Amino acid sequence: MRYFIQFALLLLLIQGVSAQSIDAKEFFTGEQEQRYQNLISEIRCPVCQGQSIGGSNASLALDLREKVRQLIVSGKTDDEIHRFMVERFGDFVVFKPPIKTSTYALWFAPFAFLLICLILLFRSTKSKSLKTSEEEVDLEKAKSLLK
Repeated sequence: MRYFIQFALLLLLIQGVSAQSIDAKEFFTGEQEQRYQNLISEIRCPVCQGQSIGGSNASLALDLREKVRQLIVSGKTDDEIHRFMVERFGDFVVFKPPIKTSTYALWFAPFAFLLICLILLFRSTKSKSLKTSEEEVDLEKAKSLLK
């Protein structure tokens, strides 16, 4: 029982250390706040790579959230903010990169892979049916030889 209490206290201490405060941002309108929430969920964190800047606790993500807030308050549109981020971090920073020559592989490789898989599946089922028909012919020849 003593070890259980020590373990529970240790868990409580670890939890307190990892807790962080929620950053509250001031906006003039509810629309600006909604735009802010949408933008920070659409922009990828350059450090975390799998998270948006809204869900990341990296220091760069904190700075980028503040920059997005400043740009919204200064009157920039969503497209201008996206362009600002892409100019500094590349197409990787947005979850939906634009279709251009440098991103063709990103957009069209899944479809090409699917097409190749379907062709291979078709060929393997076709060759399997040919093999079964050849086996049937061989079986018939063997039966005729045994008679």
